[in-house]
Amino acid sequence: MDGNGRWAKAKGLPRVEGHKKGLATAEKIINHAVERGVKYLSLYVFSTENWKRPKGEIAALFSLAEKYLNGFEKFCKDKIRVVVSGNIGELPPKLAKKIEEMQQKTASFDAICVNLCINYGGRADIVQAAQKASQSGEITEQSIARNLYNSFIPCPDVIVRTGGQKRLSNFLLFQAAYAELYFSDILWPDFTPADLDEVIADYGSRTRSFGGIV
Repeated sequence: MDGNGRWAKAKGLPRVEGHKKGLATAEKIINHAVERGVKYLSLYVFSTENWKRPKGEIAALFSLAEKYLNGFEKFCKDKIRVVVSGNIGELPPKLAKKIEEMQQKTASFDAICVNLCINYGGRADIVQAAQKASQSGEITEQSIARNLYNSFIPCPDVIVRTGGQKRLSNFLLFQAAYAELYFSDILWPDFTPADLDEVIADYGSRTRSFGGIV
């Protein structure tokens, strides 16, 4: 979900307005993903590196995240399961509590599983998984995979990066091993359901060999 700040700057607005618009875009994309039969959707909300941003912007981001999670009635109505990947313990207590409540209340829903990556970093995910694996036995690829945040979620089929940058930026590094990559110049607030349709169509046209011969 890259490009919120640049979107706001281009329109002469405060960065927080870009994040608000980005949240509205996320809601539209989630709804359309449900319509298209997508079962798992991970959104990079706040990275471990984002702590370097101004305190006011960080506070605004957390406030928006809390506001989004307050929409429990909508999640119930649409049967949307919400999980969060990341170090929740470092978040503001009120937001952390809201996250725990939302994960519990939506645990049985199955229209789609929305994985919000908050205070998440791919490297940190691998490190914490390896530490857990070492406590229970041998460190292997399989034991690390079992101990990643929300390890029940399948590895992504495709990773979409908006905003014109062409890198993963520490997102789902372990899980991205064989993911298809799709880079879009569109800033996240301007990303539409039609753009998601284009991603799905592009993915459907690719041949995946997973290291083998097709």
